[in-house]
Amino acid sequence: MRPGVEVLRDLPLFATCTPAVLARLNDIADLARVGPHETLFCEGDRLDELNILLSGYAIITRSQPNGDEAATDVVEPIRPIAVSTALLGGLAPIGARTVTSARVIVISAPELCTMIRKVPGLRTSFFNHALNDLRELAMENSRLKLCTSTQRLAGYLLSLANDPGASPARFVLPFAKRFLAARIGCSQVNLSRAFAALRAIGVSTRASVVVIKEIPVLRDYAGLSPTSRNGPKRRSGQPAVPILRTSVG
Repeated sequence: MRPGVEVLRDLPLFATCTPAVLARLNDIADLARVGPHETLFCEGDRLDELNILLSGYAIITRSQPNGDEAATDVVEPIRPIAVSTALLGGLAPIGARTVTSARVIVISAPELCTMIRKVPGLRTSFFNHALNDLRELAMENSRLKLCTSTQRLAGYLLSLANDPGASPARFVLPFAKRFLAARIGCSQVNLSRAFAALRAIGVSTRASVVVIKEIPVLRDYAGLSPTSRNGPKRRSGQPAVPILRTSVG
């Protein structure tokens, strides 16, 4: 089924598109509803479509020398997956599969590339997205170098706490705990050690339920300023402030 013009308009990547462009995008797009553990594409596939995660969570995977598959990141909505590979062609250097039920917008890559070439504003939108990805990657690299895995875990847990004034704060992890290591960039062993370290400052877990006894204490441990409402900003599909502004039409 088609996603609909209204759904496409709400995507950060297409927020500046005119109704005419949105209608053309809708004609080359489909809305897929998939269950958990469904493969979106495999490492080595030639991608002929762009997947945009609308809801739910997915993981990025890479094969290891021993043949096993390792999760290297968690994709959160709303975010395109493997944009450069889909638009440039070639074989996918990564795989992707869902870890929860999800909705995915699938857009024909060849037809999208044709539109990008013909609509200057659409090129600007994708250019902004690419630059924003580079900025986020630089920030992620900085966090990996400057923060311990325990601090990164603390920051991510803070980002999931909806009420920063709650005492204690309780919430359910949005995906299985075993994928948290990929999300914060550490090994499963280091993740277990990080949770053990956080227990000493009032963070407890039971299955997928997390309880933070005191938000300010955890915020201080994560190295966040007192004015920070939550942890590191959760990744989305588009910069909060576009690098270039133009109407796509």
